[in-house]
Amino acid sequence: MKSKFLFFAIAFSLLISNIYAQEKYYFSKQMDVSYEVAIEKLKDVLKDQNFGVVSEISIYKTITSKIPGVEMDPYIIIGACNAKIAHKLLQHEPNMGLLLPCKIVVKHIAENRSEVVISNPEVTMAVTGNDANTPILEEVSGQLKKVLKSL
Repeated sequence: MKSKFLFFAIAFSLLISNIYAQEKYYFSKQMDVSYEVAIEKLKDVLKDQNFGVVSEISIYKTITSKIPGVEMDPYIIIGACNAKIAHKLLQHEPNMGLLLPCKIVVKHIAENRSEVVISNPEVTMAVTGNDANTPILEEVSGQLKKVLKSL
């Protein structure tokens, strides 16, 4: 009986430590600028890092127009893509398109305060289990961290 308890205790400890050892699925930065200015700065910095904006989804507009009486702060999801990196990933993993483009959220926090949240591709795209993608995901993750630092 003691050995079963010990086994489960060790297994549980390993599971918990594994969960906490993993990187977050996002990087974020709060900025002392308006929501609109944050979006414009983000687009400029993305361009500098060879990312194009391929989609913009205003969650704020969608939700407030579809659900009467709902109030929420401005919130947008921007899809960013570096074509060269996307091409490399798709060569190793044809279904990677399900995880593309890289998602970036810009949120209104308060007047002249916003937050930019960028998905961490090393975590979010690792779900494929394809080790050939690891160096590519590290590369794109590094570029996205540079985007955040440049804001």
